[in-house]
Amino acid sequence: MSKTLSHDLRVNPPVLVNERELAHITGLCPRSLRNYVRAGIIPRIKIGRRVLFRWPQVEAALAKLEGRTAE
Repeated sequence: MSKTLSHDLRVNPPVLVNERELAHITGLCPRSLRNYVRAGIIPRIKIGRRVLFRWPQVEAALAKLEGRTAE
């Protein structure tokens, strides 16, 4: 992933992201991310074989996990 794209993803993430992008945006390793999904902490959307995440919902879930509300 290029530095410019990497920076853009962190600063202004798209609404729908895949697992790799979400791991990059959040700084979580993909295994931890899958564990949070399996535990029901991070919501996902499954379309066929694809697993996507809505960034606003993920952000809210992580904020709740931290004990604060999402902005």
